[in-house]
Amino acid sequence: MSLAGNDKLTIGAIIKSVRLVQQAGYLKDAGSCAGQILYENYEYLIQQSFHRNLNSIPEILRIVKSKRDKDLIRGYLHLFFPVYANVELEKCKPKKVEEFPREETKALLIDFELYKRLTDAKVEVTFDKLNDIRFEVRLVTTNWKAYLESFLKWPTTDAPASLSELVKVGWIKAGLLSHFGYHVGMSGQPSAMRINILDKLFNATLTIHYFDKSYLSEWAKPSSLERLMKMARTIAALCRNAKRSPGNFTQAICDWEEDLEYLHRTYYETFLNLQAFNWPET
Repeated sequence: MSLAGNDKLTIGAIIKSVRLVQQAGYLKDAGSCAGQILYENYEYLIQQSFHRNLNSIPEILRIVKSKRDKDLIRGYLHLFFPVYANVELEKCKPKKVEEFPREETKALLIDFELYKRLTDAKVEVTFDKLNDIRFEVRLVTTNWKAYLESFLKWPTTDAPASLSELVKVGWIKAGLLSHFGYHVGMSGQPSAMRINILDKLFNATLTIHYFDKSYLSEWAKPSSLERLMKMARTIAALCRNAKRSPGNFTQAICDWEEDLEYLHRTYYETFLNLQAFNWPET
């Protein structure tokens, strides 16, 4: 059943149905459900907000329960809707028409699940950031939102160069891998040695003095899913850059793809709750 509504009665019925499901204990993801209602009823809610009719949005806010979901909904509303929302109090007030760039906002509107994925990837979602992404992806496709959604499932090796940096991966981020002695290609190590280095990095407590704290913080805690994803995204980014670069990087690309498969098989498949982290493809 679609969550989209065309008028107040329809969206009211949707909210009522969702609340009944929630009260029965069958609503598994209240935040995503509320966000999807906001997204699929965007035009209607915009019109209502400009007419100072703010009954629907507070009703949608009442679906949200966890602090994390409330923070996500607050950010989504602040960016894409002409309202100031107090999610805790389940209240909102309209912005002035001149404070809300309606056409620009509509052009950059992304669905709530994509907004959540970007946030999970530690990207600060702003109009400037979305414009940057749209500009870079134009070289690959006109449907930048669909491409970004696909990219965030797991960094792919055909991404534009600077898109990698937009989600905090890229060629320069090989610094820590190199520091641990990880090298690929014709002058690199054999597979067993590279695997040993990757195992060591995955489990290591990082107290290295050659890198600043902000860089090290990106690698998260030892043996964590975040550490694993940082390693995988870095290797995938190096592989993408090699594929775009002139010269013969065939052996290096082969090594990176082999090592990504090792990390996936050895570590990624052992984690049970992977909804927010999807493995990169080469």
